[in-house]
Amino acid sequence: MELWIPYGETEVPVRVPDDNFYRILEPAKPLGTKDAASIIEEALEKPVGGLFLKDMIKPGSVAGILIDPIVPSIARDEAVKALRARLTALGIDNVRVFIRKRMSNVAPAGEDLKIIDPSQASFAELGKTSAGTSVELDPDLASCEVKIGVGLVMPHFASGFTGGPEAVLPGSSSIHSITKNRSLLTKGFPTSSSAPDNQVLSDSLEACKLAGPFYSLCFMPDGAGGVGSAFAGEMESVFREGVSRYREIYSPKIERKLDIVIVSAGSLLGADLYHAVRVASNVLGAVRREGTIILVAECSKGVGDSSFLEYARRFPERKELSTELRYRFKLGGHVNLFLQDALEKCRIQLVSILPELFVRDSFGLKPSQTATEAVQKAIRVEGKESKILIVPKGDFTVPVMES
Repeated sequence: MELWIPYGETEVPVRVPDDNFYRILEPAKPLGTKDAASIIEEALEKPVGGLFLKDMIKPGSVAGILIDPIVPSIARDEAVKALRARLTALGIDNVRVFIRKRMSNVAPAGEDLKIIDPSQASFAELGKTSAGTSVELDPDLASCEVKIGVGLVMPHFASGFTGGPEAVLPGSSSIHSITKNRSLLTKGFPTSSSAPDNQVLSDSLEACKLAGPFYSLCFMPDGAGGVGSAFAGEMESVFREGVSRYREIYSPKIERKLDIVIVSAGSLLGADLYHAVRVASNVLGAVRREGTIILVAECSKGVGDSSFLEYARRFPERKELSTELRYRFKLGGHVNLFLQDALEKCRIQLVSILPELFVRDSFGLKPSQTATEAVQKAIRVEGKESKILIVPKGDFTVPVMES
């Protein structure tokens, strides 16, 4: 059989022998779509736990709205408009809008907002978490009496999911705070997005309590570049609700672990290798030990992070890398550590435009020029009887084993 899967801004064909084909895993298509304004109004009118925006403010306060740029632009604009209108009606005229500067390929857009750069000179120190992370928040946001986070629930290789405490850490914190938070990954990566022992997430939740309280408006993606629904209320409650709903939609069940999993990194995360390799975390639970993941990511913007390349070249062995990061942790290196961790569990083939020798020698990945060529190579390694799972929207989909 032949099908087309996302590759950068376009699609590429992949041929899978009928005898090897297992399943295509795609999220259920949303039933009927509402416009962003209606979705926002519905969320604000029926908040999680019955906590309304009016319950958290006093007239005359200064309000700060913090936006994660991964929120689709239409939803982002409508959210600011709706929140401004409600705040004004509640007696708050001084509303500041902030947007986090992400390392990913999302560019903040719009005027009249402050971009929070983690490397800026001045931050307000709010205390330390039990893990020893000094919580240093943007001073202008810290001074706002009302703080509102606008986010999007998405799987994340380090914190499990975005859309909650990431608004504070890393979203509006200093590079020093972010580095300390991400260094917790040297103690081990979460076994799955639902792992209860996620140290990075726990640390971020503690940081939120030091920075808060935060009201939250969190969107669910529709899998097609827009939003399908939203939740509002106290940040942690909204985050838990959003993650629970996400799993219902984007965590289809599989009956067995597969020999080969083909996964597309999509257009945003698939634009560079630094972000593309993280998508492998979404399907690690679907591939058998020592099986093969075929990662389809164009990488039109190259490697994407200089530290990621530097660590790959200096520390090809996981043990050496782990020791280095434990004593001299640097952002970027944590993605190398994740990749080394994944490569100990399975083989990863990369379908991209990056030079094959570079991919193999620098990162330990097995390069292929086309997805079909990668399938043929994988079947030769895994055997003629091997079964193949295809995950076209790998940036959204987190397959789980039936319990």
